[in-house]
This record gives sequence, structure tokens and C-alpha cells, in this order.
Amino acid sequence: MERGVDRRAFIGGAAGLAAGVLISGPGAIASRSGPAGRRPHPLSDVRFSQGVASGQPGERAMTLWTRVDGAGRRGTIRLEVSRDSDFRRLVSSRRVVVDGADNHTAQVRVKGLNPGERYFYRFEAADHATRVGRFTTLPGDSRQPVRIGFFSCQAWEAGYYVGHRGLAREDDLDLLVCLGDYVYERPFYEDDGVRRDRTGENNDGEVQTLPEYRAKYALYHSDANLRQLRARAPMMAIWDDHEVEDNYAHMRPGEATLDRRIKFEKRRRNGYKAFYEHMPFGPAEGERFRLYRSIKLGRTAELFMLDERKYRSDQACDEQIPCPPQERNAEGRTLLGAEQLGWVKRGLNRSRARWKIVANQVMAMALDAPANNPINMDQWDGYGADREELFRFVKAKRIKYVSLLTGDIHTFFAGDVTPTGRLAGEGGAEDPVATEFVGGSMTSRGIVDTIEATTGSPPAPSIQAGLADSAVVRSNNPHIKYAELSRNGYGLLVARDDQLDVRYRSPESVERRRSPIETIARFRVEAGTPQVEVLEPGP
Repeated sequence: MERGVDRRAFIGGAAGLAAGVLISGPGAIASRSGPAGRRPHPLSDVRFSQGVASGQPGERAMTLWTRVDGAGRRGTIRLEVSRDSDFRRLVSSRRVVVDGADNHTAQVRVKGLNPGERYFYRFEAADHATRVGRFTTLPGDSRQPVRIGFFSCQAWEAGYYVGHRGLAREDDLDLLVCLGDYVYERPFYEDDGVRRDRTGENNDGEVQTLPEYRAKYALYHSDANLRQLRARAPMMAIWDDHEVEDNYAHMRPGEATLDRRIKFEKRRRNGYKAFYEHMPFGPAEGERFRLYRSIKLGRTAELFMLDERKYRSDQACDEQIPCPPQERNAEGRTLLGAEQLGWVKRGLNRSRARWKIVANQVMAMALDAPANNPINMDQWDGYGADREELFRFVKAKRIKYVSLLTGDIHTFFAGDVTPTGRLAGEGGAEDPVATEFVGGSMTSRGIVDTIEATTGSPPAPSIQAGLADSAVVRSNNPHIKYAELSRNGYGLLVARDDQLDVRYRSPESVERRRSPIETIARFRVEAGTPQVEVLEPGP
């Protein structure tokens, strides 16, 4: 339960609002009438157990989120936005409609704010209020440094969210980016997990219906560290597969479902709707549930968010390895789909930002074990034609300052990206055209454990040998400059005009509720040089 706020203190001073602040969004304005023209009434006897969040940042706008528990009907709550944490300098105080059709979530677009300014916000119903959240609007046409925290893969049962607590305590983050697997549709590590997931019809943690996916988000948001993180800075997220179903591709289901109770098309729709209900942003314009979009972060950086699940071809070779090049690199096999691929090419080429940061679900660098034998057809290795087209375009157009932030694989990597994924391609040597930082996982287990958990059997001995330790991985993959195979955690990126600075931060253990956080690696990318420099290698 979130900390309550005295109602008199909450509503006091509402007359001092700044002019020009607007509020919009689905169901956001209380003046909208309900059935037969009836205006919705204020809600009482409700709680805000899932906290607050902000997202889709702009220079003069921000989207604010909460969810109301126990509403039972359509009604209104109140949103306040202030320049100070005591809410004495209010810029907005407005009633907001919540409705059961959207799980009584509020997703409110606040406009008319000032660029580069910090604000505080909270929601209230009757005698209860949310915790106070905060955000800073984007700086506008500025070259000031941009600080991004990135994370992914937070399986509930695999560990405690100690990394979230550490990330929430990092100073002055401009943006949080989740790189996928925000929730898991079923447990994969329950046999030796540290906590239990009893969502789903059978109480086995597997969710398929819309109410079940909603219960999954409620479970994850019951963790105080995750709620604290969401309240601390604006957050954007891309989904990977587990927000719907492990290893699905476009309209093809995966193979890890324990007890399929509904058709996959409906399950996918349920997963997408629940995702957007629980995020502080809605779908991008263009199509229902569209995820991919870009956000300008001043003149220093632009963030390109990709969707590598909704449009992809099925995994090459049915994910069996070895997989011959003629299949994994076949023309017509796509990870992004033609429309999204064209969009990101145009966006990178037209961007006037110094750094083009790509939020990317699956690894673009090759992962071979042994050398020249890719082991993961789920990543860009299984979609060679798309990788070639995108990164040869980057090379041909001389687009500089491209760096990818990646999740999915539960391992910390950092290295250089080429059109073939390797420094030595089939046509000879390849020069890097971008860099990539793979941010590990918050709780989910490493590569070998995950392969066994998802397939039911351990990987082949040759693959296990190729993943035995970091030195072996780097020997087989010289484009990978850093590898840490056993730690969990998150990444911090600071974009400056002349360089990128990246740190990997990790708790000693996610199996203890309290564990100290330490920096395990640090990197630099000089402006104009698409190569990762390792400044502080991990232990």
C-alpha cells in the first residue's frame, strides 16, 4: 500500500494554478459524460497499490499514470502537478476519469510545462493519495548531457528487485528504458526461485486471459522497489516476448505454454492491451498497439525504440543449431518488417541529434560458440538480411554516433556492431558502424540456465564449452569487448557531445532482499568512433 497523504494538504492551494497547463488522454478529462450523459462522480474507499509513473517525455509535456484499486465503477480521481514536493506551487489540479474498460488506470497527458524543469505529481481519491512522483521535462534545443538508466528481464520468481532499488537511487536520471520482458507470462525458474508466482487460472503463474495478464502486472507492481523506480523518473519500455508468450513470432505462438486455453491471436491481444494499460504511455500513432517510435532528447541524443516481435518471421531452422547461412540469412526473413525497417533507416538518416540511441530487444552482435557458429536464432543472427540492410545503410550514408541498448539474453556484453555481426564476415574484414551495450538482466538467470528452462534440456556440450567463461566468449567473438556471464543488474548511459559513458551496475546477489550495488564495468565511446573502449573491466 502506498503512503497516504493528508487530504487537506493535498487540496490546499489549488487556486494558485499556472495558466496554460492542459490535460489530455483517453478518459482523462472529467467533463466527459458517462452513459446517458451522466457525469462520473468522485471515487471513494479506493487505493493506489500500484503506485505512479511518468513517461513519453516531451519538452513541454509528460504522460502521468496510476491505477485505482477497488473502484468497481467509472469515476473520477484528482491529479495535481507542482513545481515543489510540498505542492505549494501548483501548475495543475484536475479531475481525471478512470473506467473499468482500461482496468481503472489513468494515463494522462499534461501539456504546457516548461522545458528542462522538474515537477512533482500525485493522484488523490477521497481521503487517500498516491506517493509523490517526480519527473523532469526534456531540455529542448540543448546539448546538455543526457542520463539514461536501462534494464530488462525481471522474472518475479528468479530474484528480489534489489537492482531496482539501486537504479532508483541513481542521481538525476532523465529517462528510464526497459528493454523488454517487463513481466513473464509464466515462471521459468520456480524450482529454485526465491519467491512464488501464483497468478493464472491454475495458480501456476501462467497467464493468458486479459484479467490474468492484469493480475500479473499487479503482482510485479506489488514490489516496493519497482514502484519506487517508476516514481523517480520518466520511463519508456519496449516489449520482448514474455509480455505475451515465450519465443512467439508475429502470429505464430511459441512452444513453452504449459496449458493452452485460448487461441494465440486473442492471447497476444490480451498481452498487448495489458502492457499499455500498465505503462505511462500509449501506442504510437499509425496502427493499433504500435510500439516503435522515437523520442528527441534535446540535441544530444534521440532514442529509437524498436519492436522485434510483432512483425518478425519465424525463427530460422526452428531454432535448431547449427543453422546454415542460406537459411538464417535468407532474403525475405525479417526481424523488423519492411515498414519498421524503412522507418528506422529514415529516422537515423534524418536525425539531427548527436547520438542515435536504439532501444533494441535482441542482440545485434553475433554470438558464436565456437567461432562462426551462431547459437541463438532468436536474435539478429537469425535475421541476417535485416541486419545487413540496416547496418550497410548506416555505413553507406555515413551515419555516425549510433549505439544500441539491448536486453533479452540475461548477460552483460559490450562491443562493436558490423553489418554481418562479426569483424570478419564471409566477404572479408568488416569495419564497425555502431556500438552495442547489452545490459544483463534484473533477475532472470544467465544464458545456459535460460536455454535449459525454456527448452527443457541443457544446451549441447560444445555450446556450454563456448560459454564457459568470459575469455572463451571473447575469443570466439572478437567484436565483443566485454562479457559478464553470471551477474544481474542494469546499465547507466551518459550521452555528452564528445562521448558516451556507460557503466554496468550489479548487486552482489538477487537472492537476498538487501544486497550492495557495485560498478562492475565502465566504457567509453568517443564521438565519431564506433568502437567500445573498456575502461574498467569486470572481475
